[in-house]
Amino acid sequence: MARKTSEARRLERAEELVSTLWTPVWVCPSCGRPFAQLDQSHTCGPESVRSYLEGKSPHAIALYRRFAELVRRCGPVAIVPGRAGIAFHVRGTFAAIDRLTARTLSAHVVLSRRHHDPRFTKVEVRAPRHQTHYFRVQTLDDLDEDVAGWLAEAYQVDGRDE
Repeated sequence: MARKTSEARRLERAEELVSTLWTPVWVCPSCGRPFAQLDQSHTCGPESVRSYLEGKSPHAIALYRRFAELVRRCGPVAIVPGRAGIAFHVRGTFAAIDRLTARTLSAHVVLSRRHHDPRFTKVEVRAPRHQTHYFRVQTLDDLDEDVAGWLAEAYQVDGRDE
């Protein structure tokens, strides 16, 4: 079986990542990642979730799988691996795993209003209806129905035409 060229891999990756949810404005010519903004600044990352998870501990992989399961409950989503984490897109990134270590998963959700929960380690207000809430989990039980609710709200906010 012939090996795929890097161009073929980039195009295949872009096709996998782009769903019927949105049409990218720009696709990075180096890594194939689709973007909603022209010439979006980013660091090219792994070509797949599998390659991102390569070498991670079984606990880290279990945390990723549980988080991704909660995200998929929300509806159709594009999963976009990057150098440091994994973004989840509808029209743009509504949630992301920012860092996955042997013991913890650091993530964020983009909500339209500020939530007051002690699990949020930081909230960045980028615009009145764009408030990024950061949190960290250590166990599968930490990825509970509250987190599922935050993800569902972020999914609805990102998928809304405004």
